[in-house]
Amino acid sequence: MNNPHAHEMQAKPVNELVAKQSETLRRRIDKDQEKNAHKRKFQRHPTFAVATLMLLDNSHIFDGVVTEVSSGGVKFRPASSFLQERNGDRVAVKIDEIQSSGVIRASRADGYGIQLLDKLSPEEMDHILQNYGVKT
Repeated sequence: MNNPHAHEMQAKPVNELVAKQSETLRRRIDKDQEKNAHKRKFQRHPTFAVATLMLLDNSHIFDGVVTEVSSGGVKFRPASSFLQERNGDRVAVKIDEIQSSGVIRASRADGYGIQLLDKLSPEEMDHILQNYGVKT
């Protein structure tokens, strides 16, 4: 005899397992961010600033968004859905009239982590945060 509630009985444990795994992953990510926060020289700020990234070796330009900024670096997410491994590439990042050169230090699914060689001034940081800062 078929139990009409058999599917519900199986789905509940699966849903609980997924929820538990999601919570475990969230805790691990939070712990990792806390653990590595002391390694940062400059405080990061979430932003949503339309920007361009130019590869200095071939002048190729990418449109995208700066999703994090500090006086010493940015996270740049290209508008294209495909990210190439570009660690070590020298670049220039431009937000409005603010341009700074840097080196890509990390290529991740959420964008390029760029160490700025020309640190952003307090005035440049204020401009970016006032116009593009994201409240968390």
